[in-house]
Amino acid sequence: MSLAATLVAGCAIAAPTESTVDSRVTVLPHVPGPGMTVRADGLEFPRADNDALLDLAVGDLVVSGAGEGFLRKVDSVAGDPDRIVIATTDAELGDALIDGSIEGSFGGEGKADTYQLPSIGFSVGNRTVVSNAAMTVNVVGASIALAPEIDLDLQVAGRQLSRFEMVVRGKLTGSIDLAIDARDVAVGPDIVLWESPPAVFYQQLGILPVVETVTTSVHLKLEVIARGEGTVRLHADASALLEAGLRYDAGAGWSPVAELDLQASGRVPQASVTFAELGIRAWLVARADVKLYGLAGPYVAVGPQLEVVRDLVEHDFDGAAGFKGEIGGELKLGWFNVLRALPEYELFDRLDPVF
Repeated sequence: MSLAATLVAGCAIAAPTESTVDSRVTVLPHVPGPGMTVRADGLEFPRADNDALLDLAVGDLVVSGAGEGFLRKVDSVAGDPDRIVIATTDAELGDALIDGSIEGSFGGEGKADTYQLPSIGFSVGNRTVVSNAAMTVNVVGASIALAPEIDLDLQVAGRQLSRFEMVVRGKLTGSIDLAIDARDVAVGPDIVLWESPPAVFYQQLGILPVVETVTTSVHLKLEVIARGEGTVRLHADASALLEAGLRYDAGAGWSPVAELDLQASGRVPQASVTFAELGIRAWLVARADVKLYGLAGPYVAVGPQLEVVRDLVEHDFDGAAGFKGEIGGELKLGWFNVLRALPEYELFDRLDPVF
């Protein structure tokens, strides 16, 4: 398959947008023919018909929309009679884009640049996800459904961020039923239950192709503190209409997007009184990750949660059910780090007593 064919296959393409692109940018495959090999530290091409690549200088930028795309800075160029080898390091969008905007809306309806995004429809039963000397966690049953609409809008002026928005909208329904055996433990595992294949989207900013990859996944996050030994069974249900994300405007600064219309319930069908101390929080997460050129990017995570604590005074259990949402990850634009890797930005953390 030629590079030109690879560029288009599997991608939704938006109309070109006005922009100013750094003069150091060379767009592939406008120069090379077929046969490009992409490695983490460089690119390799057959020498035939690709001599123009030998004119690349150290510090130049090469970009491609093939597959999940890449944006690289040239470290060195070497050629022999059979091949051309270009050593590279990852570059950032702010290196290549001086002025321009990305306006992507994936899933849902209503915008001209809306593309189809697979819905999350996950369910599992009787699956052991943790089994060790300290704890056994069995998912008796769990399900989560969300048809997300994801807006990712980003504007750069003079290489500086002037506007940013990443928002997930939709109706989420979820149910979780866990059986936990614990023995003197304090842990907080993050368990990936399911992950979608990447959905790849392509936009054109002048000569610059921008490739966005969206992946959805389902996680189970647990926080467990137990002293003593015993068994507890947890069950929670939730239904929510939500908008979750983060916005930035050069004049107004950063502001969270955290709209939630929630109905939730929970119960503890079984709990051992042999626990001297017990605290459990379970969060069933629907997560959407967006990457630019296949590199680390922002994510939004939302879903129902349930908390159970042993009341040492009343010698029974207190429980609460609710919903949690956060945005995190990393997105850099030149010198401007839009989102740092840690900590996550908490959007909502709601727990209502249910027993």
